[in-house]
Amino acid sequence: MGVLLLLITTICAVTSRYRSDCTDVLFELAPCLDYVTDASTCPSLDCCKQFTNVIKTRPLCLCAVFDGTASKLLGVPIDTDRAINLPEACQEEEEEEEELSQALPTSAALRNHLPAVPPPAGIP
Repeated sequence: MGVLLLLITTICAVTSRYRSDCTDVLFELAPCLDYVTDASTCPSLDCCKQFTNVIKTRPLCLCAVFDGTASKLLGVPIDTDRAINLPEACQEEEEEEEELSQALPTSAALRNHLPAVPPPAGIP
């Protein structure tokens, strides 16, 4: 995904003619605002899902993030370095989430450690 993003940023730099109707895409990326405005140290899983979706469906709309259009439209300063590094940050976040889910016991494992409770009196 990093190579694709590099290609997109190169295309954005070479041409200023990308689809101007990207406002809806920018709002889809709202979960990423905390990360790209330096309010959070890592992107949320929702951010990563939305970002991946935008790369697959309307990648040229990311030009609005890289050229400052999104910052002007949303009225917030966007750190373009962080935006460009979202694929790597999302990969790290997804790896941490996977490690956490593997560390949590399954419901079957929890059942094996619960003591057997006899049924209440009068119930066979």
